[in-house]
Amino acid sequence: MSEKETQGRKGNGHKGKERRKGAGTLEKRGRVYIARWTVDGKRYSQSTGTADRREAEIKLAEFVAPFQLKDKAERLEAFAGKLGGVQSRLKEFEDTRPALKIADAWEAFVKSPNRKDTAGAARLRICEGWARRFVSFMAERFADVSEMRNVTKEHAHTFAADGYTGVSNSVRNQAISFFRMMWRVLIADGTARITENVWDGIQKKHETHTRRRELTVEELARVYKILQGEMRLLFSVGIYTGQRLGDCACLDWGQVDLIRGRISLVPRKTARKTGRMVVIPLHVNLLNMLLEIPAANRRGYVMPQCAEMYLKQAGELSARFMRVFKSAGIETATEGQEGSRKRCLVGFHSLRHTFVSLAANAGVPLAFVQSIVGHSTVEMTRHYFHESEAALNSAVSALPDIGAAGATGGELSARVRSICALVAELTEAERGELLRHLNAGGAVAPIPAVEVATVPALPCPAADVPAQERGTAKGAAQAAA
Repeated sequence: MSEKETQGRKGNGHKGKERRKGAGTLEKRGRVYIARWTVDGKRYSQSTGTADRREAEIKLAEFVAPFQLKDKAERLEAFAGKLGGVQSRLKEFEDTRPALKIADAWEAFVKSPNRKDTAGAARLRICEGWARRFVSFMAERFADVSEMRNVTKEHAHTFAADGYTGVSNSVRNQAISFFRMMWRVLIADGTARITENVWDGIQKKHETHTRRRELTVEELARVYKILQGEMRLLFSVGIYTGQRLGDCACLDWGQVDLIRGRISLVPRKTARKTGRMVVIPLHVNLLNMLLEIPAANRRGYVMPQCAEMYLKQAGELSARFMRVFKSAGIETATEGQEGSRKRCLVGFHSLRHTFVSLAANAGVPLAFVQSIVGHSTVEMTRHYFHESEAALNSAVSALPDIGAAGATGGELSARVRSICALVAELTEAERGELLRHLNAGGAVAPIPAVEVATVPALPCPAADVPAQERGTAKGAAQAAA
């Protein structure tokens, strides 16, 4: 194409060369040149970012070059290359911005929408302790690393090897599994700008499990004599229900049915996963202890002080029982292997093992025991309670007396005492109606075991029943009548 001198557009006064069609033009806006070109009827423009005519010509050629390619695939490839360059520059820009600090990782993890909300408060406290330990470890050993994205596999492996000395392999393995999950959640969030899960590939160490042993009846009696107040009741709940510490300490009156003589609860450990309920018949000794609590206090937690302690610091409540066991002359731990810390042999959880062992030794079918302690499916629990309630009652009744009866017992059975507590709430007219019904040979459901001969004389009138044993379920007695 022939060249001729042309006047710049909009009177910029600059003389340049006439380019071939599609090569584009330059237009000066203020102090900067604007490149303009047209391809397939579409107009494009972009600032060259320079006031120098020669530099603007070079920029214009770069802008137009991809559009002058004959093959569409080549054109797309050229654009992809350009886009890659832009993305690279964006990445460089992002890398210069601050990222999530190691010290702030726990809070980010807890608030993350990608975290499964399946862990209870007690488990979260344990995990938080692991996270804090990692923060301290990195501050001491790798003070120059402050952001999560800069934690490498080398740091993770070093922590796995040196950060959990003096603990069991089981605890160490649980901690590593937690960190792997924590990194996975933060990677999914994207805000921490972590690109690799540095905990992947860290092997678990061999675990030597030491099972809690069950306690003998003689040991249980020694412990029972030492305990007082709520701690004695908590101990009794543990031995006569076989439930875990948290479920026993946080037992609520809404879960206790003194009239039907049973406890119904959803274990805290499985509440978020299965939600299955276990139904536990009340042993006569435990029922007697519960009946001694004044009716006015039968609201909220059965043992409010123990519940408060467990919810604030479960470890302290467990430690108290460890000290009691030691005071009773019971060895609670055994030496670990190769200088590791001692392994626990006896703790509150031993009561769960004791419940299973004593019931099994008494000849109770294992399926019934599993139903009570919550190791079976919900279908099995319902089947064995509703269709074999007598067998479940026998399972609990088979447990030996560890001394609770001597502290709370009386001449009347627990079932009769509970009935008396109801009768005390009836009016004179209602009592007369109940007596007429019983004398006529009627049954008082849901308590079929009452002997009619003992009721007309009312051996437990209101004046003879201690105030703390009087129930408040007047409506239930009316319905029974």
